[in-house]
Amino acid sequence: MSETSAEHSLRCDTDCLPFYTDCDYIFREVAVTPAREGGTLVQWALGSEIRDEGTYEYSLQVGTAGVDDPRAWKTIQTGTDVCFLIDPVRQLPSVQNFTHYRVKLKTSESIYFSRPLHTFGKLKFKDWRESEAVLRAEGIQLSRLDGTVGTLLKRKISGRKCPRCLDFGTGEVKDGKCPVCYATGWVGGYYAPVPCYYINIDPTGSTIAHDINMQGPVADTQVIGRALAVPILMSQDVWINGESSERFRIMKLRHLVEVKGVPIVYQAAMERIPFSDIVYNFRANSVRRTEVGQTFWRK
Repeated sequence: MSETSAEHSLRCDTDCLPFYTDCDYIFREVAVTPAREGGTLVQWALGSEIRDEGTYEYSLQVGTAGVDDPRAWKTIQTGTDVCFLIDPVRQLPSVQNFTHYRVKLKTSESIYFSRPLHTFGKLKFKDWRESEAVLRAEGIQLSRLDGTVGTLLKRKISGRKCPRCLDFGTGEVKDGKCPVCYATGWVGGYYAPVPCYYINIDPTGSTIAHDINMQGPVADTQVIGRALAVPILMSQDVWINGESSERFRIMKLRHLVEVKGVPIVYQAAMERIPFSDIVYNFRANSVRRTEVGQTFWRK
């Protein structure tokens, strides 16, 4: 990845696939299931590619965003040479549950991370292969044909509450231009940017309405786009158009493709964010994958 003259632009030096399809994972068949003893069990199998010597130390990490940012994850269990770890808290799958797990493997030679996995449940091998095939096909379609490259900002929904503008009585943000939380209520506002996030913007789904009841005409613009559910999106996340540097707030999501209830492809309704919004002060310069904490893979 390389920076351009535009501060918030993102460009690729090579014609690569999106970050979630172009590499083989060291971890295979990571699954999240309820544990009989209580809590949530995360199990995995390692691929044959890894042949490091010495002890394998595993750490189970939990987060709410599913992005490659060390600040988005908390280690809850650690074990040596194990094939599963248990979170004492049972995370029941639901529409509002954004809990993600990933596994960290530390050897004497390197550190590896599994792909983040949400708690929608375990897919059987056939379903897993089907979802991977859909992800790859959709990823190629978006990155090489009709998608617009951009950067995804995952909004924080947990962490340290903003000490500057948050009303601790009501939980409401009192300053819409707070430089500490960017009007999210959480310190930092957003996790590290997710690069190479493509969206196919549908021009027929865009609408412009003029409100003549306000002082002067006001244009409200809504944009409809098609995107992959990797990572899982939620309302109020922000997408930055890599071609124009415009920022859009995701307002509504509809599942276009599912595999056994697990979202694969979204239809996202987004609103163009005014240039006066504080989110434009959030630095989202293009970064290499290895510069944002650790990568999910080892090439």
